[in-house]
Parts: sequence; structure tokens; C-alpha cells
Amino acid sequence: MNLEFHANTYSAYTEDEVHILGLADDPAQPTYYLLLQRAEEFDEQDEALGMATYHVELGSQGVSGYGGIEQVLLAPGQLTLHFSQAVAWCRALPSLEIRWETGLLVPDELDAALAGIFNETATVIRRQAQ
Repeated sequence: MNLEFHANTYSAYTEDEVHILGLADDPAQPTYYLLLQRAEEFDEQDEALGMATYHVELGSQGVSGYGGIEQVLLAPGQLTLHFSQAVAWCRALPSLEIRWETGLLVPDELDAALAGIFNETATVIRRQAQ
């Protein structure tokens, strides 16, 4: 099952040394949303529990987990995530496609937010020309 939604709100920031990126269909009461989080540093417990990477939460499906995104495709007005079939939490979800209208976000800011989330991971970020 592929998932897709239209984002009407976007937020990216760093708080308490955690990078946070969110896209949602509604700013007040989202039905569909993507929330990515990643700490700037990990401790031994994070390493031992397999949590020394980014965390993904998909609101519409009640699905969340650590890691699992193989590829990110960033195109004008669109973000597509391709999930790993080898990671249990996202095995049933091949991809997530999020679209938005021009002006919702600044592409360079989204680029920087994605870089902060996927830094030093195996996730491939591909950018389609504008």
C-alpha cells in the first residue's frame, strides 16, 4: 500500500538538540502527517536499543519506527520517501508521497532539514531539478 497526501502546513526546526521536520494536511487537527526527528548526538543506550538514527511517525496510519527510509526524492512541490522492506515497522508501506502548493515552504530550508535528519545514514537523498 502506497500512501500519499497533500500538505498544507510545514515546520522544520531544532529544539533541545533534536532536528524536527513535519508536513501535515492540517495545522490544527491533522489526519495525515509525516514527522521526522533525529537527535544531534546518541548515547550508549540509544545504540544498544537501535535508536541511534532518525525516528519516523506517520499519523494517518498510526505507524512509527526508527530508520527504514531507503531513498528520499525531492522534486518541486513533492517529497517521496521509499521505505525498506527489511525493516519491520515499514514493511507494508513501499512509499509515501507528499505534495504541496508553491509557497508553502522554502526549498533550501527543506533541503537543510532533510540533510539534518539523514546525516550519516544510508538514506539516499535525490533532488530533481527545479
